[in-house]
Amino acid sequence: MLIKNVAVSLPSRIVTNDEVADMIRFHSTGYDGDIDRGIRTIKTLLDRSGLVNRRWCDSHESPIDHVAMATRKALSETYLRPEHIELFIYVGIGRGFLEPGNSHMMASTLGFINAECFDVVDACMSWTRAMSIIDSLFKCGQYRNAMIVNAEFNMLAGGPLYPGNFALKNQAQIEYTLPSFTIGEAATATLLVANEPDNFNFAFRGKPQVSDLCTIPIPGYEGFCHPSERIGKNGDMRFTSFGHELHKNSDELSAVLAKLPIPRKDIDIVFTHASSKAAWHGYGEKAGIEDKMYHIYPETGNLVSASIPAAIAMAKDSGELKRGDRVLCWVGSAGMSFNVSSFKF
Repeated sequence: MLIKNVAVSLPSRIVTNDEVADMIRFHSTGYDGDIDRGIRTIKTLLDRSGLVNRRWCDSHESPIDHVAMATRKALSETYLRPEHIELFIYVGIGRGFLEPGNSHMMASTLGFINAECFDVVDACMSWTRAMSIIDSLFKCGQYRNAMIVNAEFNMLAGGPLYPGNFALKNQAQIEYTLPSFTIGEAATATLLVANEPDNFNFAFRGKPQVSDLCTIPIPGYEGFCHPSERIGKNGDMRFTSFGHELHKNSDELSAVLAKLPIPRKDIDIVFTHASSKAAWHGYGEKAGIEDKMYHIYPETGNLVSASIPAAIAMAKDSGELKRGDRVLCWVGSAGMSFNVSSFKF
């Protein structure tokens, strides 16, 4: 499998840590305690993570606009057109529909009229899971090409984050709400072709016993799991994430990296899930690959399932990723699941 092209479309509104702090102050009118102390804590933790800006949609923008721009850009440097695409997969958390799959709606809107469609939903691992699935389908000879898209626009008013999670009740809530303030928005499109079947290698690990650390439960979720006190602490359809506890599972990242041994000297560039520059740089130092890492988190925030494809697209556009480079992707996701994958670009 080869990545024929990859593109990202970022919204126009740039939001700083100070602006996020101001929004929290504005919405937290019922805060029980010292709101100034709470905001200082949040601001300090955001700064320490390496976050400077994140991009959100402005009032004139919509997610489908950005998906259209990303897919057009991905196809523009090839002979392929929307009607030529055989498989169209929508991935990620941001979505407009529970039924039908978002892939069907987007394929219809964007002219991918001959594509088979389905969605892959696995939190921040969604793009990587889809890549692995397509690689297997290509090896079976089922398709000649595929397009993966996502639209991680989770900051829209009334969604799982804003304004609900910006209306803090007390200091304790920061523990499981802080990651809400790192989220950025983006759409990506990844165009794949069934060439070079041995190009990609994937290794995964799972740790489902900590699945309650990062959740967006829907009403009635209690009938689909063994409920715990950590699930849904911010309410149904709201993002709850124990970010510090999630990052404590870094030993799993080391373990999955060991499953796909690639000599350090052969790696040209490393892309990671964009949940914290500081944390991932630390993991890179432990593995001896910190000097290979390409970080987008400081200027985009956490792009959820779009983190890796957005980073690949941005590195390609800046010239820091070139054809023939050996790429390593390293992901930790809610679930929890962990991945390392490698390929030549």
